[in-house]
Amino acid sequence: ETDIAIFSLHAVKNVTTAEGGAICLNLPAPFDNAELYKELRMMSLNCQTKDAFSKSKAGGWRYDIVGLGMKINMADVNAAIGLAQIREYPELLKERKRVFNTYSKGFADCDWVVLPPSVDGEKESSYHIYALRIKGFTEEQRDRMIDEIAKSEVAVNVHFIPMPMLSFFNSLGYDIKDYPQAYENFKGEISLPIYPQLDEEQLSFIIKTVKSAYDKVTGDK
Repeated sequence: ETDIAIFSLHAVKNVTTAEGGAICLNLPAPFDNAELYKELRMMSLNCQTKDAFSKSKAGGWRYDIVGLGMKINMADVNAAIGLAQIREYPELLKERKRVFNTYSKGFADCDWVVLPPSVDGEKESSYHIYALRIKGFTEEQRDRMIDEIAKSEVAVNVHFIPMPMLSFFNSLGYDIKDYPQAYENFKGEISLPIYPQLDEEQLSFIIKTVKSAYDKVTGDK
């Protein structure tokens, strides 16, 4: 348990509201979670003392602005999507785990991969990303492999570009040479599609495509 947990509910997350997020409070005394919730909710709506629904009630038009807030409130439609997703989450997680384990079995005989872990003692993955790593690959080889995979119309990704390699952070003086492990993790990483709707035939095609792309890149040396 933590005092504060913040969740992204972006479209690709395990639970989504299409866009948005959630803040969960579990602060110990003397903090007042109810008061903090009220304050955070107000800040998400320009620090207005009333939301649109309250203002629409008969005689309830008057409101105040009591601080410098932001317009980051979640729409009710998005919240409804999220609530439906939460109700279905046990099944969604089970299907993500199925996809994850199918990949791990499919690449188990490949000595050129590092399989992502899923269980460590009492901890278990949320199966959000399948981060396959290619042993000994340069960044250029990894990129060529992604290009080969794309030729079969399989969409893969990379998680994530290290922050020192992004222009803004690099301009602040951060240098990827100072973070060798971050670069090592990045240069050979390919994230495979992982979502509940992938069936066994599609997964078999993806695994075959990735293996074929590896053979193509290494055969071109």
